Amino acid sequence: MGKVLRELTLSAQTLRAVPFGTRVTAAVEAGFTGLGLSVEQYRDAIEAGWTDRRMLGLLTKHGLRVTEVELLTGWAEDPGHGTGDDAEVHRVARTFRPQRVHATVFQEHPLAALTEGFAEVCRTAAGYGARAALEFMPYAGVTSVQEAWRVVGGAGEPNGGLLVDAWHWTRSGAAATDLDGIPADRVAAVQLADTLRKPLRDPGYEARHHRLLPGEGSGDVTGMLRTLWAHGVRAPLAVEVVSDLLDAQNPQLTARQAYRSSLSAMESAHLVP
Repeated sequence: MGKVLRELTLSAQTLRAVPFGTRVTAAVEAGFTGLGLSVEQYRDAIEAGWTDRRMLGLLTKHGLRVTEVELLTGWAEDPGHGTGDDAEVHRVARTFRPQRVHATVFQEHPLAALTEGFAEVCRTAAGYGARAALEFMPYAGVTSVQEAWRVVGGAGEPNGGLLVDAWHWTRSGAAATDLDGIPADRVAAVQLADTLRKPLRDPGYEARHHRLLPGEGSGDVTGMLRTLWAHGVRAPLAVEVVSDLLDAQNPQLTARQAYRSSLSAMESAHLVP
């Protein structure tokens, strides 16, 4: 496996409650080249007096790009229409032109509704030049790599792909064999984080409040990266450490820790020189 220099995105849920301007400067100072943006963060910025033009101007000034926008969740409820929040996610994505827009579902749905709904997500995202990345979560409506691939493959849209999150990979018990039959280029993005050594009783709560920096927990982040790259995956990388403890500390420090720990995992997996 050859060495590949990867750019790195600071995902939306890392520094999730930090004001837009502070997130931008913290990301740049830490070394990130991409920034994730959630619709909630966008709303907070608008309420604080930011405009689209001003946000885009600050990103351009610092050579930073919004690479991922999230989170579409209502697309399987009413395929072709979605929810009001989904419409706003798409509107934000049209403004910032990210590489990808993220989607998941929190309730179970028939496969037909999932494939039809995700196909519509893909077609909408293609209209603003983005990929649509479906995220599986072991406690949600699409629980595994293979379940996610059945949706993405069934949707049949070329810009559809999988979002592989290291926390969900570990907690779902994913392994190399779960990638069988999945073309490497259909993995649209990989997010890095680590898991507690002793799982909490409620996995959803743990995922939203107690993730660890890559290399600090029980998840083999380096092993996951090696597995994916051995399969041929060359997807963009991001770090998504959703943590109450990190939320409480200085955002510049958190951004530096997130970048350095992710770079260390990438180096250990021989993805960077």
